[in-house]
Amino acid sequence: MTSQAIKSSVRLWQRLLEFPTWQLGLLIFLLAFSLRLAAVLAFHVYDDPFRGELERTAISLATTGVFGNPYMIPTGATAHVAPGYTLILAGIFRVFGTGTAGALVRTVVAVAVSSLLWALMPAVASRFSLERSAGVLAGLAGALLPARLRVEADGEWETPYIALALVLILWLAIYLWKKHDLSAKQAVWQGFLWGLCLLFVPALLDIFVVFLLAGLYFCRRSGVRRYLIFAGIEVALVAICLSPWVIRNYFALGSPVITRTNLGLELRVSNNDEASPDQRVNALKSDFNDFHPLFSTREALRVRSLGEVAYNRWAGAEARKWIRTHPKRFLELCVGRARCYWLYNDPTSRPKTLLLGATVLLGFVGFVILWTRDRIVGSAVALVLLLYPLPNYLIHVGLRQEYPLHWLMILLAAVAFVYACKRTRIPTLDQLSRATG
Repeated sequence: MTSQAIKSSVRLWQRLLEFPTWQLGLLIFLLAFSLRLAAVLAFHVYDDPFRGELERTAISLATTGVFGNPYMIPTGATAHVAPGYTLILAGIFRVFGTGTAGALVRTVVAVAVSSLLWALMPAVASRFSLERSAGVLAGLAGALLPARLRVEADGEWETPYIALALVLILWLAIYLWKKHDLSAKQAVWQGFLWGLCLLFVPALLDIFVVFLLAGLYFCRRSGVRRYLIFAGIEVALVAICLSPWVIRNYFALGSPVITRTNLGLELRVSNNDEASPDQRVNALKSDFNDFHPLFSTREALRVRSLGEVAYNRWAGAEARKWIRTHPKRFLELCVGRARCYWLYNDPTSRPKTLLLGATVLLGFVGFVILWTRDRIVGSAVALVLLLYPLPNYLIHVGLRQEYPLHWLMILLAAVAFVYACKRTRIPTLDQLSRATG
């Protein structure tokens, strides 16, 4: 019976690996979507009365036409949240309402986006020059083990879109650095896609700048002048994509904000006498909530009085003052936030904590293997692993903050698993399939 089961698994794996990439992606998408949708309906994930800043802004835009009012009381125009997903969510609320129907549609869209992320893993593995089996394994693991169901499915934040944006920017960088396609068409295409990503994830702006500089090194054989022209076109397209947001902020807020306004607020909320590295712990403290205008009427009134830009300048100054007078405590918080980011302790499930921790540790092993095989892909991945988490070491951390890199760690863990099977001479399923084929 056991032998027959192994043979059946081998044949199934062999057939999976013979599928075209798009068919593998479709299969993984359907598995991920159906499983998550069933969980959403069973556990009523969409039925959550809490409204965060992004959702409050989307409701305001859908019902009053004002891109604003993200806090406890109406405070006017805002750039606390990025425009990309806020516009999508506002469109959903405009059509389906802000009640149960709108929440359910919001959740279904989030489930679809999260499922698409796992469906892309076989194609991503191919672009990263990895074993096909690693990409399929990562896609199936992510699809069948939704360790972060609420993050993937609630739709209250743009988190799944951030993960997709990271997939896209890595794809673009690896293509450019390997193919050296410095044509004007490619520059326009890359600039437009980068601009689109930045409208959803302004935090990627520093990665964009670093990737531009790294491209100068990797494309140097094609000529510095050619690359500078390419980069100039790309930057111009990014500027064109961001200009409506910047112009809107200038007239609505009195300042040409390129990204978001909330850095000062988040620094103050995360660095004070009551702060913990863990966002979940902070949210449970009544004293802690006095720092945030989403929970504190006093702070919301201060936002309305000062204006959002001035309020964040004030909050940032308060945070920096506390950091200067509490350097040891600040360092402890930063170390704790780094630990939370990579090895988050989920109090609701010890097995989940162990599984996620093992995935991260195995993922770093997979990164070392990737680096030794392909320095271009390894460099692109290293820059993302280094740069994307940096702001989270200054601001409290939860599962939502770590999720955008979850797919990458799953993929790298799959690389390490396949490599370990080869090194220990334990045949992987694709090797078994060739042996029994």
